[in-house]
Amino acid sequence: MKHIKFIAIFIMLFLGYLDSGAQDIIIDQPIRAGELTLFQSLSNKKEYYYLSDKPRMARDANGKPQFSFLRYVENKKSGIDQPNSEEGEGGGIVHAVIELDVTKEQLDLARQELQRLYPGGIIKGPAAYQGGTIALISSVKDPESGFSKKVLGLGKAPILEGQKAAISIQLTKLGAKVLWESFKTPTPDMSISFEMDLKGYKSPKRAIIEANFDQMYTSQSFQAAVVSRQGQTMMGAEIDAAFDDLVKSGSIKVIQIGEDEQLEKAIDDAYSKLTRLMFEPAGGNNPTLPIPGQTPTSPLERAQNLLQTGREQAIAEYNLMREALQYEETMPEITGTTAETGSEAPTRAHIHGRRDAPASYTTPPAHHRIPPRSASLAPPVLPTTAVVTSYRLRQSRQQGKYKIDLNKYSIDNLSIRFDENFGKINCADCFKEVNIGDDLYKQRELNTSLDGFNAEDFGKYINFVSVSIKKKHENGEFTTDELKIDRTQFNQQGNNFKLLYGWKNDNNRLKWREYEYKTIWNYFGGQSTESDWVKSNSIVIPLVPPFYRKIIDVELDIEKMNAQNVRSVEIKVYYKMGPVEQNKQARLNIKGGQATTQIDILQPFNQLQYEYELIWNLADGSTKTSQKKSSQSSIIYADNIQ
Repeated sequence: MKHIKFIAIFIMLFLGYLDSGAQDIIIDQPIRAGELTLFQSLSNKKEYYYLSDKPRMARDANGKPQFSFLRYVENKKSGIDQPNSEEGEGGGIVHAVIELDVTKEQLDLARQELQRLYPGGIIKGPAAYQGGTIALISSVKDPESGFSKKVLGLGKAPILEGQKAAISIQLTKLGAKVLWESFKTPTPDMSISFEMDLKGYKSPKRAIIEANFDQMYTSQSFQAAVVSRQGQTMMGAEIDAAFDDLVKSGSIKVIQIGEDEQLEKAIDDAYSKLTRLMFEPAGGNNPTLPIPGQTPTSPLERAQNLLQTGREQAIAEYNLMREALQYEETMPEITGTTAETGSEAPTRAHIHGRRDAPASYTTPPAHHRIPPRSASLAPPVLPTTAVVTSYRLRQSRQQGKYKIDLNKYSIDNLSIRFDENFGKINCADCFKEVNIGDDLYKQRELNTSLDGFNAEDFGKYINFVSVSIKKKHENGEFTTDELKIDRTQFNQQGNNFKLLYGWKNDNNRLKWREYEYKTIWNYFGGQSTESDWVKSNSIVIPLVPPFYRKIIDVELDIEKMNAQNVRSVEIKVYYKMGPVEQNKQARLNIKGGQATTQIDILQPFNQLQYEYELIWNLADGSTKTSQKKSSQSSIIYADNIQ
C-alpha cells in the first residue's frame, strides 16, 4: 500500500506539472556526467534531462560560419578652416548567429558516466529553458567611447537545443581596428555570455520564511532601492541586495531552518518567489527613464557598475583575509593564560582585520608556532559578467503577511549563466572591408526583434505580428516594405528580422535616416491591435506588444482542504483583451498533494484586472461554487470555501 501511495503522489505531482507549465525536473539537485549537467525527473527517478549549455557559432547549409565582421570607411572632406584629413570616418559591425548544441560524443559520454554513477539511469532529452538573454562581451579599449570590459550587445537567447539567435554590435573606428587584429589570434577578445532561466521543481527544505509586504514596501532600504527607481527597470542583483537589507530589518524572517548549509538555498528560493510576486520581467531592450537630479543610466550601465562593485568587494575580501593570515603568522600560539584575567587563552590570536594585537599574551616556545598559511592562499575569483536580467515593480502591490513553506516540492526558476569564447574563425569571406562613399549604392537595413516573447508564446497567445515601413524620399517618391512574423519565421530566423529601403536622390543624409512604421498584433481568438504610424530615425524598430503575459499564482492549504473533505479545486479566470473576454482554468488535486499552480493571462503592461471563480469538489460527490470575484492580485487563495 505504501508503494502504491508513493506512486500516486508522484503521478499527481506530474499532473500538476502539466497544469502549471513547469518541467518534470528537480532543478536544485543537478549532477555532472561527463561534460553535461543532468537534472533528475520528479516523476521517474531513473530519468534525467541534460542542460543545453554548449553554445557555438551556427553554420549554414554549406558549413560556413554564420558570422560577419565588416569594417567600413566613408570618405569625407575636411572643412575650409581645418587641416587636411588623412583618415575617413568609419567603424565596424559584428553580426553573429549562435545556437545551443550538444554533440553526439558529449551525449554518449554522459550516458556512460550516468550508468557508472546511477546504474539504470537514462537520459530522456534536453531540458527546455523558460527564456534568457545572450550578450557579446569584449574588453576592447577605446579612449573616446570609454570601452573597457563591457557588454557590447544584447539579444533574446535560444531556448531550445538547435534553435538559433542572432546578435549584432556596432563599433567605433578605433574599436573596430583593435578587434580586427584580435580576431587574428586563436582566442579573439570576444565571448558569448548566456543568462538563462530554467523552470522546474525545487526539492523540499526544512524552512519557513515569512514576509511582511506592508513593512517591505515602506522600509527605508526598499524605498531607497526600489521606489527611487519609479519608471525604471531594476537589475536582479539590486533586488537581492534590497532583500538582504529587509532580512536584517526583520521584514523578511526565517522562522525555521534545518541544517545550516540549507539556509542560503532556502533564502535564495524565498527571494526568487518574492521577486516574482512583487516584480515582473522587463526584457532586455526596455528604456530607462531618468531620476530627477541624476544622470540617466541604462540597464547595461548598471550591470557594469554591479560588475565593478563585485570585483572591488572580491579584492577587498581577499586582501583582508591575507592581512589577517599574515598577522596571525606573526602571533605565537598561546599555551598559557592572559596576564590580566588569568583565564585560558585561545590557541592563536585571530584578528580577522584588526590591526591591534593583544599585548597580554605570553610568548610560547618556537616549536608551538603554526606554519604560515598566507603563501598558499588562493587568488581571488573575480566575477566576469554582471546579471543583465531586469524587472519592473508590479502596478498592484501585495498586502499583509505571506508565508513561504519550502518543506514541499515547489515550482521555481533557476538562473544559469555560461560563457564561450568565439575562438579562431577560419572563414576569410566572413571578414570584409568596404568603402561606402558611393551614394547610389546606399541602402538602410532596419533591424527588429520581439521584446519579451519566445517561441512558446506563438503556440499559446499570438498568431502573428506584422511590421510596415514607409520612406518618403526627397524626390517625393515612397519606398515601402513589410514583414509578417509568425511561429515558423520566429523559429527559422532566431528573432532577428530586417526591413529595407534605399537611396533616391536623398542629399540630406540625416533626413534620409527618417522613416515611419506601424505594427499589427494578432492574438488567438481573433483579437487584433494596430498602432498609428510612428516617426523614427533609429536603426532598430522595437516590437513591444500591447499585451504582456502575467502569471497568477494559485495556492491552498492542503490540511484545511482535507479537514473539509475537498478532493479537488477548479479555478476559472476571466480577463479581457480589449473588448474581447478570454478565460483560463486550472485544477488542483488535493489527494495528490498538489498545493500550488499557475495561470498565465495577457494584460496591458501596467494593468492586472481579472475575475475568477472557484469550484470545490467534495468527497461525497457534491460541489460548491464561489461567486465570481474581481481581483488585481497576482495570488489567488483557493482554500476559503464559501
